[in-house]
Amino acid sequence: MPKFSEKEKETIRLKLLQAGREQFAQWGLKKTSVSDLTKAAGIAQGSFYLFFASKEELYFEILQEEERKLRSKIEASFAKTGQTFAQFLREALALLEDNPYIRQMYDEELMEALFRKLPEEKLKEHFTSDEDFFKPLIINAQENGWLIRKKPETIISLIRSLVLLSFQKRTIGAEHYEETMDLFIELIGQGLSGKGAEQRD
Repeated sequence: MPKFSEKEKETIRLKLLQAGREQFAQWGLKKTSVSDLTKAAGIAQGSFYLFFASKEELYFEILQEEERKLRSKIEASFAKTGQTFAQFLREALALLEDNPYIRQMYDEELMEALFRKLPEEKLKEHFTSDEDFFKPLIINAQENGWLIRKKPETIISLIRSLVLLSFQKRTIGAEHYEETMDLFIELIGQGLSGKGAEQRD
């Protein structure tokens, strides 16, 4: 096994992350092998395990980074003045649908593979962080009168349900999908908007 300097390690790690982003986005976790990743990164296959215990661990690190970027965009969207809650939901869903990693998160087989390969505590921490992220935003919106006073956890659950529904285009039917989602978002937005929503500008 070759020995690398700290600088070389950092360079190789970045190459693996970049290779992972490209390969996983195109082929998904299941169809991407460690060999594919090391070939794309230009390193020996055995060297991969100096950096990651499995391809699932590499995938998970990329997923976390993608979620951090996505959350930053969602937070900026939520903070926009003059925007209704329905408009926020539409913008957030568009961001989710454009991200291949987030789409893959709702693949049951993929999630089962991650649960098999990664420590349970690490995964639990990851999935509970959604609530940690959204809860302060929702509480702030409620305090300003933009959203009704319902349990933040319930509103978060509703948002999750909407996201899950958005990945059921085939089940809903392509010919009805856009109108169905648009009406659903509009109704959720109207139902959750507080009395102060019209002054949000």
